[in-house]
Amino acid sequence: MSEIQEPAQASYPPAPWRSSGRLWMGLFKTDVPPPLPDGLKRLLNPNWLVVTVVRYLEGTLCYDELVLGGLARRGLRLGMWVYGMWVDDEVSLWGGRRIWGLHKEMADFAWEGNTVRISDGQGPITTLVVDRSEVGRLPKVWVPTLGLGFLDGQWTYTVASMWGRLARGGLRVSEWSERFPYRPNGEATFSLSAKPFRMTVPAPKILRD
Repeated sequence: MSEIQEPAQASYPPAPWRSSGRLWMGLFKTDVPPPLPDGLKRLLNPNWLVVTVVRYLEGTLCYDELVLGGLARRGLRLGMWVYGMWVDDEVSLWGGRRIWGLHKEMADFAWEGNTVRISDGQGPITTLVVDRSEVGRLPKVWVPTLGLGFLDGQWTYTVASMWGRLARGGLRVSEWSERFPYRPNGEATFSLSAKPFRMTVPAPKILRD
C-alpha cells in the first residue's frame, strides 16, 4: 500500500458556495455498520450507507465528489455524517476541511459512459454505475441538505439548500475496495438523481454543548 501524500495547501473561497450540476444518490445496506464517532447517535438502521456522487459543473468551484455517509444526530440536530469524502480539486479539499470540518481526500474520477471509477494513491476506492440520461422531467423541488462535521475540536452543523429535478438514479456498486471495514450490497435499496441541481452551502454553525 502506497503512502498517502498530503495535498499542497491551497487558498479557497469563503462560504457560501453556490454550485450547479448533476447528482446521484443511493441507499445501500452494508454487511456491518460503518464506524460512528463518539458524540453522535445513529438514526434508523445502523447498516444503512448513503453513497453520493456529484459533478459540480458550474459555480464557485467545478469538481467531482464522492461521499459515503450515514444519518446521525447530535442532540436535537439531525444530519448526514460523512464516513469518507473524496474530490478531484485541491481548493475544494481545503475549503471542505477548513470551513465545514469535512476531511476530504484527493481522488481521480474516470468516467466512461454510465460508469465512474474512483481511485486515489492507495488504489481503487469504488466503481459506480449511474443513470446519465438527460435531465429529469419532474418539476423542480426544494430539498434541505443537513450535515454534521467536526472542526478544531467542535461539532459543526450546516443547512444547505438545493433545488433540483429529481429522476431515477440507477446507482449500483460494481467494485468496492477492501480497505473499508464495511461492504454495501451491489444494488441500492433506493436511489435517485438530481439532473440538474443548484445548491447553496452556507458557513456552518458551531454546536456548543
